Amino acid sequence: MAKQNFQNIVTPSGVAIYPHLINPDTKFNPVGEYKVSLSLSEDEATPIIEKINSSLEQAKEMIPEGKKAKEAELPYFIETDEDGNKTNRYVFKFKMKAKITTKDGRTIEMSPKIFDSQGKIIKGLDSIWGGSTLRVSADLVPFYVAAVGAGVTLRLKAVQVIELVKGGGSDGSSFGFDKTDGYVAEEQESSELVFADEEDF
Repeated sequence: MAKQNFQNIVTPSGVAIYPHLINPDTKFNPVGEYKVSLSLSEDEATPIIEKINSSLEQAKEMIPEGKKAKEAELPYFIETDEDGNKTNRYVFKFKMKAKITTKDGRTIEMSPKIFDSQGKIIKGLDSIWGGSTLRVSADLVPFYVAAVGAGVTLRLKAVQVIELVKGGGSDGSSFGFDKTDGYVAEEQESSELVFADEEDF
């Protein structure tokens, strides 16, 4: 069978949500998955959605004749605010398996490449927290599985870190707080604060 050529996308800069880019998430998959959700404005999201929909049409062509034209859940959704109201932003879900097994039985470990804003590969980075500004490179992979139907996966390949948030969001901007007039903590006082990530609870 000829090797498939998947369409590649590179996103604009967006806000990372629950990234697992340094260490894979093993909560629901013991093999582990690297993943990140990325929030983009409607204008930024539209061209990507169009490409996903085009790949979905390819996936539908994989449905065997006589089978119901069932569609899997798409890898994006409209973002909602804390009150459940729809916003003008979309969230895209990217993922990569931490390990793959080849046809000849070999196990290959995988991880996304991580670059800085200048396009230089980053080595030794210990964390990337939610609220970081990232660009994501991914392949659009159409698929058909009888249990879920035809769909598209956003297969993570690499990320570019534009603005890094790490160490528990000691910068209030990662929680949506802008600078304003009022109390200003002393340097020592602010540096001693320790935050837990929401996923720790």
